[in-house]
Amino acid sequence: RISIWMFPEGTRSRGRGLLPFKTGAFHAAIAAGVPIIPVCVSNTSNKVNLNRLNNGLVIVEMLPPVDVSEYGKDQVRELAAHCRALMEQKIAELDKEVAEREATGKV
Repeated sequence: RISIWMFPEGTRSRGRGLLPFKTGAFHAAIAAGVPIIPVCVSNTSNKVNLNRLNNGLVIVEMLPPVDVSEYGKDQVRELAAHCRALMEQKIAELDKEVAEREATGKV
């Protein structure tokens, strides 16, 4: 069994939030009949400096698998929009958690 990690934006956002999703990863998931497991990362803008050991707090969280069996080949954009909405919501929650932890010094 092989797992594949794809970035649906196709590039880095450089701190501008989620960019529009490309559909290739979603086509592949539907064709293979495998679930999509969204992985969300809190905002890393102004947090990652490769020359430092302590780069601040960044949270990575996996969401529950998204069952693609409900989507046909003609519903790829709907699947992408669904996954993007899930990820936007979770990233907002992660960013809020980071801000709260940084404000209270619980990093």
